[in-house]
Amino acid sequence: MADEKQNPPPPVPTPTPVSQPMWDAAKDGKLALQFDPASGKAQFWPRPVNVQTGKADYEWREVSGKGTLSAWTKVHIPAFGFADRVPYILGAVDLAEGGRVVAQLVNVEEDALTPGMAVKVSWEERSDDIHVYQFEPDS
Repeated sequence: MADEKQNPPPPVPTPTPVSQPMWDAAKDGKLALQFDPASGKAQFWPRPVNVQTGKADYEWREVSGKGTLSAWTKVHIPAFGFADRVPYILGAVDLAEGGRVVAQLVNVEEDALTPGMAVKVSWEERSDDIHVYQFEPDS
């Protein structure tokens, strides 16, 4: 009999000097985003410069992790490390403080999803130091 290949676990993100504050907050169960200090607009994914100004003048702020579901898709062909999860749902979440985050939706069936549905952040521990954000219904 042929050996069945094991599905590898999901990847563990590697923090960079730019993203380290986000991962430090996540380890403590907090979601942190970069913000433009003048306009108050959030930016996500962490970048080395402020997308509003082109300068490194952003600031990190903790956000509530609450938001509304904007859109979603059901994934049948997984990214590397996610084969054991198919099918799974990815959603675009508009955060209460601004900014849009794409993440896996958990603890919900696809037929229960609706545009504008209230969601909140939850965490998946990938290592002792890295906790990855995901979202679930906020009920």
